Amino acid sequence: MAGRDRLKKNIQLVGLLVLVVVLQAILSHRFEVFAFFDLPLICSVYYGFMLSNPITCILIGSSLGLMQDSLSGAYMGVNGFTKTLISFLAASAGSRFDVDQPITQAFALLLFTVLEAALVAGIGFTLYPDARDVRHIAAGRLALSAAFNTLAGMIVFGFMERRANATV
Repeated sequence: MAGRDRLKKNIQLVGLLVLVVVLQAILSHRFEVFAFFDLPLICSVYYGFMLSNPITCILIGSSLGLMQDSLSGAYMGVNGFTKTLISFLAASAGSRFDVDQPITQAFALLLFTVLEAALVAGIGFTLYPDARDVRHIAAGRLALSAAFNTLAGMIVFGFMERRANATV
């Protein structure tokens, strides 16, 4: 029976990951404001904190990032790499620090958003020096993205915590 429960949870996780990426692609395409949100990043950080298992989180982050690359039109592998690294860092932080506190979660979401933007820009500068979309990092856009990701992440973290407490 335990194997069946584990399979059910894994299928639910895969479904949730696909849903998050598809939802991000649809919302950011239909509504301009959702281009500031990064739901796969929030999901990567959440599972990194909650699972605290770097290997599992690497798989989750790379899956989210590669699916996001395939649907967003970004250079293939850029989001895959950044989400993988951020998932690993979040899992490492989750096993070393108390990440159950909302202030810690908010600060981490803010930092991970800035780190991802820096990684994407760095990869862009290195691989595609002629690309226009990596010539500059707009500070205002990055600040908005960091604020929106932090706010949305705190809502998601609170919802998932309540959901976990309700099933216990």
